[in-house]
Amino acid sequence: MKYAKYLFLILSIIFVFEMVNSKQAEACTVTDGVVAKESGDGADFIDDGCDETPALYEVVIYKLYLCTSSPTEATTSSAVVLTPCSQVFNSSSGATASVTQGADIVLDGTYTRPPTGTYTHGYAFMDNTFGLTWSGELAASMTGMTGGTGVFCGTVAGSGTHAKGSTHTNSSVCGSSAITAGKFVETLATFDGAEEDFKSKAEVENINGTTAAINGYLVDTNGHRASTTGEVDKLEGLVSFANPVVVTADTTSLSMKFNVGEGMHLVNGGSNKLFIGSGPFQAIMTAN
Repeated sequence: MKYAKYLFLILSIIFVFEMVNSKQAEACTVTDGVVAKESGDGADFIDDGCDETPALYEVVIYKLYLCTSSPTEATTSSAVVLTPCSQVFNSSSGATASVTQGADIVLDGTYTRPPTGTYTHGYAFMDNTFGLTWSGELAASMTGMTGGTGVFCGTVAGSGTHAKGSTHTNSSVCGSSAITAGKFVETLATFDGAEEDFKSKAEVENINGTTAAINGYLVDTNGHRASTTGEVDKLEGLVSFANPVVVTADTTSLSMKFNVGEGMHLVNGGSNKLFIGSGPFQAIMTAN
């Protein structure tokens, strides 16, 4: 039996694109499987930017920790201080989680049982890349960034980077018939818009209406907060749990699910071209 999957860790990594005015988008309005492009008041649709569920979502995780109090966050001259934390997962090469909405997953790596105790915070060390696979029908025709025009659009097999000064322009394709989606891998090198100042920290509070919160940090090869887009190497998440995780002598296992219901961002990137990028996700692990 594997020990140390004792984690209820909410990771909500927010991708903020300049077309969203630096605000977290809401879920796209979908009617009978068709994603709204534009609509009346109160709807969330592509022209204003909205989040949708990808068919497949990939993240790479290196380390997971449980903490009895908040770790000290990284600065531009120092790495995160994990003194109050116990490592529960490690993969030196990175464990890829390829998940569909609500599906159980198992990360390949080494698990370590944390000491019995009450844990109020969590820490994750991840790659700053996100794999997205999706295709669907839109309520109105759009143009793919790599070509094609129509109400059917999807991700293209390829990769690109969102950074200060530039963002990828090759994530989508559209047409008059259903699209076979490819996996697009986005590298995140700023939390703000490409035309905005570089931003290495993203803060999210009251996750899903709870007191849970997370700070995301883009860090360099030394684990210090990145000062520029060019320094970004990895991604960290520091989480405050809504409810403490209590590990007892009877805790033996954990099931893990991903909520990627809004794990992909759709927005009109200009000239009616569909931009597809990464959106927020949650990884929920419950001790048994």
